[in-house]
Amino acid sequence: MSTDFKTGDLVLCKVGAFAPWPAVVFPQRFLSPDVYRKRKRNCVAVCFFNDPTYYWEYIHKLKPLPKDAIQEFLSQNNTNHSGKHTVPKDLLGAYKLADKYSSLRAFMRNKFRSESRLNEFNEEIMENGEVESGEDPFWGKTGDDRNVKEEIKPTLEILTNDKDKLISESDSENDSTVKNESDLLDEKPILVNDTNSPSSKHKYRKKLDRNRRMEITMLFRRRMQRNLIQRKTPPAPNDITETHKLLEKIIENLDNDPPFFDEECLKKSKLYKLLKVINCDPKLKEFHPACETILTHWIDIIARIKKNKDQTS
Repeated sequence: MSTDFKTGDLVLCKVGAFAPWPAVVFPQRFLSPDVYRKRKRNCVAVCFFNDPTYYWEYIHKLKPLPKDAIQEFLSQNNTNHSGKHTVPKDLLGAYKLADKYSSLRAFMRNKFRSESRLNEFNEEIMENGEVESGEDPFWGKTGDDRNVKEEIKPTLEILTNDKDKLISESDSENDSTVKNESDLLDEKPILVNDTNSPSSKHKYRKKLDRNRRMEITMLFRRRMQRNLIQRKTPPAPNDITETHKLLEKIIENLDNDPPFFDEECLKKSKLYKLLKVINCDPKLKEFHPACETILTHWIDIIARIKKNKDQTS
């Protein structure tokens, strides 16, 4: 499934427990300051149909929404035999508006009119050009130094060496050091900023939290390595499903402050090297978008690890 979206494309975007919702990939330069300041690295902005909100999402999580899929949804879910709606009215209304979608410019003009920002819309067009579909969805406002989407392009030779080293190191590790793995994955990290705690207790909590984060990071690496790399047969369906869940958990925690997967955890676990190996394997293509998202987010940490290694070698 292609994830090469451009502005003006219709997509399905899932937020929390809500059903996947019809939306438009929105050009970032037209966003209001309140929405734009929440911009996330390597995320695109979408604007929902029949809903006033905008949302920042990683592009690999979006699904294309062709016109025939919209019409099929409407024909199947418009009404049931009793004449009642079979899906929430708001969602049905969103699909109806998506079915009427004709152009990005018309959609945006109506959107700005509803937000009482039509003057801003006209000013942006006069200053930076007419709005057209097909623009780079990562491009932000003029002068924003985050406009270039960072990419991870590891070389095959380096990744082959990483793969051999990872497998060798895994053979020497003792997986029995981590007990109740499923509980550990679902466990929330201990808060380390409890300023009301006595000094000694606070230091103990910080150490405990750091050790637990390290255990979880090592566990993530072992699980994914076992599922995808360290095997003689293709991954089984349950291995593939588990790996997707592990990658999703990493992505969910990328914006934690302080970071959950910090420099120390990544350096000792070499989790980032495993993701590079996965990202370079054409047989594991379905995991590439998630790996690229994570590696791009960690690009500064990886650079520091490499720099420190070069200085000590």
